[in-house]
Amino acid sequence: MTKKSMKSALTSSLKAEDEAVRNRFQQAESLLEEKTQHASSQPKSLQQPLREDALQPEKKAKVIRDSFTLPSGDYELIATIRQRCLKSAVNATKSEVIRAGLHILQSLSDEDLIRAIESLEKVKTGRPAGNI
Repeated sequence: MTKKSMKSALTSSLKAEDEAVRNRFQQAESLLEEKTQHASSQPKSLQQPLREDALQPEKKAKVIRDSFTLPSGDYELIATIRQRCLKSAVNATKSEVIRAGLHILQSLSDEDLIRAIESLEKVKTGRPAGNI
């Protein structure tokens, strides 16, 4: 392919892409206009007023870092759960798996929660003594 024909091919490709982007923006704008017209045609009693707090971004919850000890079987269980999530096209971190477990434990009755906690293997807390 000569330099001139490659340049013309690239130019026409860029023009086509630019036109496609403009068309997508026009479609999006027309949809937004329809929604705003539909909302403005509703009676005032059905329209929700804008709240000041709705305009401000939500404050993120403070993140606390901590460390804990797990038996190797439980650590492998986290990896297994993460693999199951990946099979469903969800990439879950170890922290997300643990947090999901906490939310599920929260929903249990007191009796079920106590049974689940008592069924766990007890692990010695703290760090192992280092070699001196």
